[in-house]
Amino acid sequence: MTSALLLALVACGSRGVEYELKLVPIVPANQSPFSGLTRLELVIEPEAGSPTVFELDQLSGSPLIDGLGELENVRIAVRGYTDDTLTAFGRSAPLSAADGDVLTVNVLVSETSGFGWTPGLTTQRAYAAAAPDGLGSFYIFGGVEKFNNTPDMLDTIERLDVGAPNPTLATATLNTTLPEAIGGEDGAGYTGRAGLSATLLGGTAADAGKILVFGGIGQYGDAASITSAVHLFDPATESFEALESALIPQSEHRAVENQVGDVLFFGGWTSVGSDYIEPTTRVQRYERATRLVSRITGDLPGKGLYGAATSLGADGVLYCGGATWDNNGDWSARDECVIITNAGELVEVSPMPEARAHHTIVTVGEGLALVTGGLNPSTREQIFGSEHRAEDNAWLYDVSTDSWTDVGPLNTGRAWHAAAPLPSGGAVIAGGYSQAGLVWQSSAGKAIPCGEVYTVEGGLKPVTGDEGCAAGDEVGALPDAVGYPAVAVDPSYGILLVGGVDPSETVSTGIALFAAGDAG
Repeated sequence: MTSALLLALVACGSRGVEYELKLVPIVPANQSPFSGLTRLELVIEPEAGSPTVFELDQLSGSPLIDGLGELENVRIAVRGYTDDTLTAFGRSAPLSAADGDVLTVNVLVSETSGFGWTPGLTTQRAYAAAAPDGLGSFYIFGGVEKFNNTPDMLDTIERLDVGAPNPTLATATLNTTLPEAIGGEDGAGYTGRAGLSATLLGGTAADAGKILVFGGIGQYGDAASITSAVHLFDPATESFEALESALIPQSEHRAVENQVGDVLFFGGWTSVGSDYIEPTTRVQRYERATRLVSRITGDLPGKGLYGAATSLGADGVLYCGGATWDNNGDWSARDECVIITNAGELVEVSPMPEARAHHTIVTVGEGLALVTGGLNPSTREQIFGSEHRAEDNAWLYDVSTDSWTDVGPLNTGRAWHAAAPLPSGGAVIAGGYSQAGLVWQSSAGKAIPCGEVYTVEGGLKPVTGDEGCAAGDEVGALPDAVGYPAVAVDPSYGILLVGGVDPSETVSTGIALFAAGDAG
């Protein structure tokens, strides 16, 4: 929705430049970010160098800024304060303004303490992939539209513009679809798939700013439809470039970019020939220098399924836990952890205090990783069998001492949930199930619409307004109670949670954005 607040920024004066920028704040329907503000700032953020801050004496009007000069590829941030606390924030996509221009710029302004909701996806999605483009847009790839005997796989792609939002915050469906993969029961090509990954490539290499899309499954139960296809998606043209396929097909894997810019793909499901689906303990690496995917020597703990991974910077990528089972199909969780160094070596490190599957790991500071929730059944159960209570533990791993510290409990025990790093440090934990089984067919426990925030200094606390939120509530910090939402993080714009599955295995259209604050 559009806020009543309008700001006309007029530049003129000593540099002989005159232009007008009308900033139109767009606010989420569930928030009132301008309520109770005592101070408002506009910040001009150049590509390089220090930002310029202008404090406004009023919350509407036409401030005249003398001698500003032309703007070239800058972003404009809006900061709102209640006393000395930053309570509202927004940032535009990169823009330019030359002499004589009259421009209208929409800026999404959100509260900094909770999730802002949009009208949602055009198509309900679960097991989709999401990634930012780094310039103010988020892309959501594929997924499954509904669960039944023949789940409907999606090949469509939706885009949400956060830096240049439309007044309704509606997504756009691209004309481009996912590229064709070869396989399936009849050997024909297919485009719709779920369980894929999408990773924005950083740095300055030739593929920087493109999104690496890998893997997925075209039909549940069909081993031949688990793909090893690797593509680069270019947000500038919204088109795909096919790369050489990976050695191993993977679906529902974990994908993490390391400090040197390579992307690691951890575990998940793979195919054995064209007849069987099984977990894989393999780690594959997309090497930026060669644009090829190769296998890392060594194996993940257990079956390599439903563990969690995060980057620890110069130390590499940490992977912990997951599930294993015996010949009878009885499963249990694992506690082992390994680090994949940036040189591609697999090194064992201290295990988690307890075994976990369907937990999360997220980086919360230099060399620090937070583990939250997960499943750890007290007795071995069939992999398609009983549900188990989700754990409320939270532990902090310090790579400098290779040790774990208890920082829990969570406000709500959860598994199959999401966790993402806050740009200013710490993490947001949201969604999930209070009880669940190992695989999605049995994950019909109570879904959780609640969110929590963790900081190293302040520990765990509920997202503002979620203090009374509990499993089984329909609405909390998130617009829907769901598990396994897609997650995308842009340090300049925020954390996006998309879709997911509710307790009755209905697929969500929900989108929620946690604003970045003034980091980035």
